[in-house]
Amino acid sequence: MLSQKSTRIIFAALFAVVFLNVSFFFYESAHGGEFESSLKKLASVIPGGSSKNPEAEVVIKKSVYRQYFDDRSNGLLVLSHSEGASWDEKDPETLRFQKMMKTQEKEFTVFEITPFNPDTDILPAQEADADSEGGLIDDEKEGPKELPNPIVEFSDFQRTFISFFSNIMKHVDENKPTISGINNDAHYKKAREEKGIPNREGRMPTYGGHWRESYTKEPVRTFEYLKYFLRLGDDEVRALKGSHDNYLKVMKKEIPENLLKFGRDFGFMRGNGIVYLGGGKYNQLVLTSISVLRSLGSVMPVEVIMPKSSDFDIDLCNNIFPKLNAKCKVLEHFVPKNVMDKIGGFQLKNVALLVSSFKNVLYLDADNIPVKNPDILFVNEPFKSSHMVIWPDLWRRSTSPLYYEIADINVDKSFQARNSYFKGDGRGKSSDPFRISYHDLKGTIPEASSETGQMMINKEKHFSTLILSMYYNFYGPDYYYPLFSQGAAGEGDKETFIAAAHKLGLPYYQVTEFNREFGPIGKNNKREYFGMGQYDPIIDYAQSNLPDKSNAPVGDYAFDQEDSSKDNYDFHYYKSSSLMFLHANWPKFYLAEMFERNSFGRGPKDADNKRRRLYSEYILKETDNFDIELHIMKHIEQWACDTQINLADLPKAGSEGRKKICEEIEAHIDFLIAT
Repeated sequence: MLSQKSTRIIFAALFAVVFLNVSFFFYESAHGGEFESSLKKLASVIPGGSSKNPEAEVVIKKSVYRQYFDDRSNGLLVLSHSEGASWDEKDPETLRFQKMMKTQEKEFTVFEITPFNPDTDILPAQEADADSEGGLIDDEKEGPKELPNPIVEFSDFQRTFISFFSNIMKHVDENKPTISGINNDAHYKKAREEKGIPNREGRMPTYGGHWRESYTKEPVRTFEYLKYFLRLGDDEVRALKGSHDNYLKVMKKEIPENLLKFGRDFGFMRGNGIVYLGGGKYNQLVLTSISVLRSLGSVMPVEVIMPKSSDFDIDLCNNIFPKLNAKCKVLEHFVPKNVMDKIGGFQLKNVALLVSSFKNVLYLDADNIPVKNPDILFVNEPFKSSHMVIWPDLWRRSTSPLYYEIADINVDKSFQARNSYFKGDGRGKSSDPFRISYHDLKGTIPEASSETGQMMINKEKHFSTLILSMYYNFYGPDYYYPLFSQGAAGEGDKETFIAAAHKLGLPYYQVTEFNREFGPIGKNNKREYFGMGQYDPIIDYAQSNLPDKSNAPVGDYAFDQEDSSKDNYDFHYYKSSSLMFLHANWPKFYLAEMFERNSFGRGPKDADNKRRRLYSEYILKETDNFDIELHIMKHIEQWACDTQINLADLPKAGSEGRKKICEEIEAHIDFLIAT
């Protein structure tokens, strides 16, 4: 039973929903049509932006081909194949590809994929049929009955969800490690004092182990190397292992039936969709990303998780987002207060994934901007069979061997399962298994480390992954984050999802194509890290199953990151690749910060106050000359200057501050067009 306090919280939330919708009614009356005209402009930002996804317009009566990716010069052609009773002999594009395959001048592989169909692939037929069939059976058995009260039903759903989270946290709390935290100097003291291996106050070098660059100075990350940094006593290992084992025994493995029952009418665990975390100034980033997403042809529904009721922006959530097929969902309406009080930045993503409505989720950080339409990822490999897709970080994995011992994961130190070094690099081979990179051994999580600014997950298949990663994240700052990263760059929640799936023996797919840093040329002739590019997993998967599709670096490796004589920046793991996401995280597109303060030196002007491209001209090579930076800026201009939406941490529409920001945006757009 819920306490009186919990009941008051639920009814307060329901009152807030009613109040917000009443406010929305009056807002619509005053502002109706304002944003519709803006959306028409939005579609005209790039040629063809106003059209729907061309694949979605195909009437599937006969088999047809449509081009998804063409890199025949490197031996790969990817075609979407809409199946029908027979081939459409009048379709010119299909005929062209059939002829091309018969008369290959240069040998290439044709990889067929499934086109995305919004009529069937947003809410798959089996889910829709299950609901309709269930309804018919109920009617036949029970006859006419009084319609349920939607407010009461929603209250039941909220109450069930709160109870569900309370139960999860009960297990998490009961299995807290019985030792003090290990993320402190004392546990890195021996590594610091011994000075046998280069370290940073006993921790891993922050930016060491750049996978693509594979600097010759970098030691192979063997078992001995990775166990050097974080040191635990035998009693500490036993204690962590005991609490981990106990949690695995009691944690929920499947979604509770009552949660599915009460959530069905509210779209919980239904269909495919894209999820963002919003709130506060993050709303600026989310709006920009969704705006770009829609211009690329995506029709996938979007859910923006707002952590608290105070993050719910009436204008944004009730007027603007719905016109972009997006809606807001408030986290604290579904999570007990005592849990909300414990949630920090690193736990939010995990909790948001559980609260989000969709069964299959593409999660994007607020500062992550699609470069191409991602809808098709939901209906193709690798997501179709792996049910989870993880993208790589820039660096090699730095997970301590102690994690595998604590999690009771068997690592065969005598069996090299893979070679993470590149063609011609002798560091990847040795007759002595103790000289092999530890994460090339059987039983370990493969290279590279993870970057979860984007991830895909089937929450039904990977429900237990999310429950175990909750444990890792709530005890991450004190225990598990140092076990996963040992102080290396990006230490946080990023390894918890793949580690949980790996421990549970559940399938996952790691994109192999390198994460690519984009930015202007800095010191030592290296690229500054202003944003990260992540690549299309379909193209990645197609080549992972073909022989001889990997590349070899051109020339020698640089000695270290200070060596300006050479680099591997142009090196791609596979011969073909296609940029999918731009994680624009340093600087972020906070408008006041970027255009009033030049993002503290990392903005659109250099040290001499001259304009520059944030991601350099190189990104145009990766996008086949689609100017994503210009595209982003035009969308920002659309919502910030033409429509003049008010958002947190942004000068009010019509103010002098907003006008100055818009002048800077316009000037930067002109610069990008000219260059």
